[in-house]
Amino acid sequence: MFNNIDEHMINQIGVIVLIVSFIVLLFGYIITAIFSKIMFDIFGVKSGLAFIPFYNTYRIYKEYKGRVWKRNWGVAYIITFAIPMAVIGGLVFALINLPIITGDKFYEEFATTLILGLVVLIIGGLVISVFNFILLFITYLSIFDTKGRRIVLYIQAGLTVLSMFSAFIFQGNTTLANIFSVGQFIFSIVFMVVYFVAATDIRARVRSGKYVLQEKLDYNNLNSYEIDSILKARDRKLVVPVMYNGMDNYPMGNYPYPVNNYPMNNNEEVNRIEYV
Repeated sequence: MFNNIDEHMINQIGVIVLIVSFIVLLFGYIITAIFSKIMFDIFGVKSGLAFIPFYNTYRIYKEYKGRVWKRNWGVAYIITFAIPMAVIGGLVFALINLPIITGDKFYEEFATTLILGLVVLIIGGLVISVFNFILLFITYLSIFDTKGRRIVLYIQAGLTVLSMFSAFIFQGNTTLANIFSVGQFIFSIVFMVVYFVAATDIRARVRSGKYVLQEKLDYNNLNSYEIDSILKARDRKLVVPVMYNGMDNYPMGNYPYPVNNYPMNNNEEVNRIEYV
């Protein structure tokens, strides 16, 4: 009888965990999709693509390449987030569906699988935590183009680092650990609001015609040093004020025309950007 009760209780807990996990994943998907939709409006990418999980974030990093960052960080995102999340999700599902077995039979059939699963979870969690810190700057630095917004980004990055070592920092002090967790949760909501406001503001500037999206650099006509120099001169900003609305005011031969407010390189082509 007690075994039946224990099994029923464990099954109920498993169901609750699955429901909570689904709600968290759904909320994360909605937030990511809305943010991607705003960013796709800025890039001129079809809005429907913003609702494809993982691809939407990958596409944002791909659009950053040559505008803000030298490399396509979307590849690192897929390797360090999408693949581990899929593996961890499959592992958790498998563990939940393991039959309840105790004693010697458990050790014979499932002990090795369980240990390997825990190792994968720990390693995957560490990898995701480290790249979460890196991609925090890759994702938001270019749209946090005011001093106040960048301070918010730095605070969020600091809290992310502290959370990675919170088990050691607050070891034995449950009260401080709980206060930190609540504070981090509250600030994560503040951070979410700020990056939505920042992205919406960037989109409004571009639509107003007073700002323009940074052109993608032509890597075929630039060497590595020139690419680094131009991107550094852009100060990691995704959009810049339109300095000139045309070429009529320029004397012939003064090419390339300084459409954006960064030092132009003689080998760089300025291409027309079309917004959809």
